[in-house]
Amino acid sequence: MGLLVANKVSVWRGTGPGRREVVRGVSLEVQAGELFGLLGPNGAGKTSLVSVLSGLEAPESGSVYLEGRPLAAAAAGRVGLAPQDLAFYGTLTGRENLRFFGRLHGREGAELEARVGDLLNSVGLVEAADRASAGYSGGMQRRLNLALALVSDPAIVFLDEPTVGVDPQSRNLLFSQVRRWNEAGLTIVYISHYMEEVRELCPRLAIIDHGQIVACDRVEALLAREHGTLGVRLEGGLPAGLEERLGLVPLPGPADGWQRWRCQDPAGVAPEFLRAAESAGCRVSALETQPPDLQQVFLGLTGHALRDE
Repeated sequence: MGLLVANKVSVWRGTGPGRREVVRGVSLEVQAGELFGLLGPNGAGKTSLVSVLSGLEAPESGSVYLEGRPLAAAAAGRVGLAPQDLAFYGTLTGRENLRFFGRLHGREGAELEARVGDLLNSVGLVEAADRASAGYSGGMQRRLNLALALVSDPAIVFLDEPTVGVDPQSRNLLFSQVRRWNEAGLTIVYISHYMEEVRELCPRLAIIDHGQIVACDRVEALLAREHGTLGVRLEGGLPAGLEERLGLVPLPGPADGWQRWRCQDPAGVAPEFLRAAESAGCRVSALETQPPDLQQVFLGLTGHALRDE
C-alpha cells in the first residue's frame, strides 16, 4: 500500500438544482518518497481533490488513508499544504509566522527554533526573517508559504501552484529546494497547470479533468502515447511505400521547403528514413526530429477548448 491512498473519492459543490459532482470517484495512490505531479486545466477538480487528500475536508463518499490509517486518524502535522492562496499573517515577520504555525502543531523550544532556522535558510529568507511579511516581494511570500507547509515536519506535503507570480530566481530556488526535500525522503505532491514544471520535477503524474483521473503513469509512458514529428528538406521523390512502412503520417505545412510527418519515434525512424532516401537517389539537405511533449498528451486528454472556471 502507498503512503497516501484514495479510494473512490467524490466531492460535491452547491445546493439544489445547481449541485454538482466536482470530484467523481477518484482513486489514487502516492508512494512514500515520491515526487508526484497532479495536472489539470482550470475547473478540473484539482483544488477540491487536494482539499480532501490533505484533510481540509471530508469526501462526500470514498476514503483516504495515510500510512495505512484513515486520514482523519493521522497524527497532527503529518500532512503539509502550501495552498495557492497565500496563508500567513502579513503583520507578522517570516520568523514569527513559522513560530506561530509551528506551535499550532505542538512544536516548542529549541526544537522549534532549529526547525524555523532551517526552513528560513532553505527558502532563502534568513536576511528578511525579521521583517513584516506583508512587505515581502511576491517571490519571497511564495517561499514563506512553502516553508510554512513544512514547519510540522510532515510525511507528505501538497504544493498547490507554488510558482504563481514568482520571478525566475525564486522559481529556480523553489525547484532546487523541492528536489532537495524530496531527495531527503519527503513525499511531495506537486499540483500545477504548468506542464513544463511538472515535466521537469515529477517522474510520475496524474491528469485530472472534469473531476476524474484521465491518466496516471510515469512521464515516459504518457509521452509514448503521442507522436513526435520528423521533418526533412528533400530533393527527389520518396520510395513507394516508405511512409506506410515507417508509420509516417504527412503533415500540412508552410511552403518552406520542408516536408514533415507525425510518427511514433522520430529519432528512431530517422536513420532508416535516410538510408531509404539515399538508396532511392534522394538528397536530404536537412533533417530535424521533435519528440512528443507533455502538452500534446495533456491536450489530447483534456481537449483544446478554453476553460474559464
